[in-house]
Amino acid sequence: MLNFRDYLVEAPGKNLHLEHIEDEILNNGVEGGRAAIRFIQSLRDMLAGTSTSKVNMTVKWDGAPAIFAGIDPSDGQFFVAKKSVFNKNPILYKKKSDIDVGGYLEEAFSTALSEFSKLGIKGVLQGDLLYLKSTLKEEISDHYTFQPNTIMYAVPKDSSIGKLISKSKIGIVWHTTYTGDTLEGMQASFGDVQPLKKVFSVWYTDASYK
Repeated sequence: MLNFRDYLVEAPGKNLHLEHIEDEILNNGVEGGRAAIRFIQSLRDMLAGTSTSKVNMTVKWDGAPAIFAGIDPSDGQFFVAKKSVFNKNPILYKKKSDIDVGGYLEEAFSTALSEFSKLGIKGVLQGDLLYLKSTLKEEISDHYTFQPNTIMYAVPKDSSIGKLISKSKIGIVWHTTYTGDTLEGMQASFGDVQPLKKVFSVWYTDASYK
């Protein structure tokens, strides 16, 4: 049974869907409920400082849609993609004319293709889109607000983050790194991501707990 450290750090395969801890009860019945309790007990031990090994905690940001970006190992070209990236016949957007999804998604992936290519990504990263320039609002006084999914985020305009957001065209939280010689065979690791170039057009963070 996975303990706290295993559950968050050791995660092979693809990160195409993240379960909530309470889903263990629905997925696995009584044993799932017991597993959820053991997980919470392990989390308690970590927060109390009694964990026997180093652990990393990640934050679940409420971004959407999921965006994959990086280098296609088959030809060395940069791409962005949706979750179909790991299909046997993946749909990859390598140039703007490849993107034919329409509406907001077309704007999102077109912007991602243009701007994320400047970051110097090695391998493949997965993240959740937080905002585009066109979706930033000011629904709270003196704050930039964005609501990619259910949760509305608000950032003070005069904060260091707010000043960076004001100059950007797109915002994303990166949470998963993929490595491997083929897209289909790539393996996932969660938490901290590789150092990326700083460009004014992209505001990004990772999912590690600060």
